[in-house]
Amino acid sequence: MKYPDRLAMLIRRKQPYIDWANAFDDDGPKYNDERDHATVFLIDEVVDASDIKKVLRRYWRDIFDEQLNSWMRDPDDWPQRRTFSVFMKWFEVEICDLVVDLGRWPIQYD
Repeated sequence: MKYPDRLAMLIRRKQPYIDWANAFDDDGPKYNDERDHATVFLIDEVVDASDIKKVLRRYWRDIFDEQLNSWMRDPDDWPQRRTFSVFMKWFEVEICDLVVDLGRWPIQYD
């Protein structure tokens, strides 16, 4: 097993995100449950994992944009008001302080 020098930040979408995503009148997929999908972001170990809000202050904008972009590519369709407070209402966050790489091949980046 390999232990990368990273922490994992697990992001789950809450009901406000799901409502936003499902509000589009298109033929695209719809969310049924916020537990349907989660995203893991790897972050540097140098941050203090015990203070989630402090960690999030560093990364929340990038995470918010990535989550919105994963559903709607056009930023004009994104909510205009994107603050830290809105982020906390839209997403559940969990920090994992042990990351174990069970893969047999080296990680490849897109």
